[in-house]
Amino acid sequence: MTWRRPSIAARLTAGLGVVALVVFSTAGWLLQRALESELVEADRLKLAGKISVVLHFVDEAYRSGDRAALFHHLDDLRIGHDGLHVWLVTEAGDTVYGASRTNGTKVPPGLAPGVRVDVTETALPSASLWPAGRVGIAIESGPRDELLRSHLATLVLICALGVGSTVLLSWFAIGRCLRPVSRLSAEASDITPSSMGRRLTMTPEGTELTGLVRAFNHALDRLEDAYAQLQAFNANVAHELRTPLASLITGTQVTLSSPRSRDDLREVLISNLEELQLLNALVNDMLFLSRADRGDRAEGLEEVTLGAEADKAIRYCDALLQEAGVVAERSGDAAAVCNPPLVLRALVNLLTNAIRHTRAGDTIRVLIEPDHGLIALSVLNPGLEIPTQVRAQMFDRFYRADTSRSRRQAGHGLGLAIVAAVARMHGGTVFVERIGKANRVGLTLPARDSQAAVAPVKSLAAVETAPATLPLNSTVRPARSR
Repeated sequence: MTWRRPSIAARLTAGLGVVALVVFSTAGWLLQRALESELVEADRLKLAGKISVVLHFVDEAYRSGDRAALFHHLDDLRIGHDGLHVWLVTEAGDTVYGASRTNGTKVPPGLAPGVRVDVTETALPSASLWPAGRVGIAIESGPRDELLRSHLATLVLICALGVGSTVLLSWFAIGRCLRPVSRLSAEASDITPSSMGRRLTMTPEGTELTGLVRAFNHALDRLEDAYAQLQAFNANVAHELRTPLASLITGTQVTLSSPRSRDDLREVLISNLEELQLLNALVNDMLFLSRADRGDRAEGLEEVTLGAEADKAIRYCDALLQEAGVVAERSGDAAAVCNPPLVLRALVNLLTNAIRHTRAGDTIRVLIEPDHGLIALSVLNPGLEIPTQVRAQMFDRFYRADTSRSRRQAGHGLGLAIVAAVARMHGGTVFVERIGKANRVGLTLPARDSQAAVAPVKSLAAVETAPATLPLNSTVRPARSR
């Protein structure tokens, strides 16, 4: 049998019951002690008064020499006080007076066995009537104890009633207070993937829940957006995979439909290999982005001279630059703490993106500049201004502003998304801006003195499929278009 954790209402009720028990018990104990202290003090004052009266009688007997009159006064003193005991004892231990009218019996100075008393004694001066000794007075504590027991029983009953009432009222009140929570829970349980647009309603009777409801609805908004992105991502992946797979299938079927020469078969295999390479690059890029989305951070961080990495990226894109008739230059230099292969990969993707949107004869500049404790690494290329709508989407996956380009020309649309992932893995951001007649697109990296800000959280095999000095094969082709 599995143990089920009690509900919040049950735990709150139990907690309030315990609090009520502690409060009532403490109050009852304090009242009991206060009453006991008052009764003891009253008996003490009573004894002090009685001993004063007895000494007065002793003084009169001393002056008059009438021992019988003293005993008569002491007997009168005890009339109506059955629990009062008086005795006169000499230093030799002889009882001069020790009569008690309790039950009509004589009581020695030690009193009867089992009788609890409060005792006060004082010295008895020597006189011709008796030797020196002491006088004692005692009051039986039985009536006081009985009163205290009765009072304690009453307090226990009151405590039990108080705790019981507290538990019942708390259960009722907590149930009413948690009713909005139960309603919100029922609403939340009704939200399914087919009803992602539903939201929790605000409850006026539970203002404390307003923040929770708002946060939950915001989480639903993000979840709905993520769900929509996932659906779009799946659709885009299917679309990207469908074309090369269809080309591979069709080409293979055509090849198998009739006899082919060795050269024809070789040409078909080369074409199929190109398509397979594109598929492999797409899968690698998707896996890379997936791991970045899980929160993986760049590992293998080291101090890197970004100027050297920028020069390496320019050399890597030399063939594309020559084909486009574009020149690439580097401006600035700085040291950053980063993963070199990942930074090189981002730079190559930025360069290939800029090359596709730069006219022949123009110059592309790789800029390395400090930026408020970070290093801004960007590519500046002349061209038409990027529309605001495109700026908001250009780092999204599978986004292509120019849909007229072929898939081979524009890539599969993950290049700038990878740039954003690289920036995020280093604790930086991406940016795009217009400077004069040129567009500047780039990312920020931590400077040399901010290494702690990007301490690795999880391992990321950033170069698992790449050569030692080159970015991943997704950068071999144009990264993507804006």
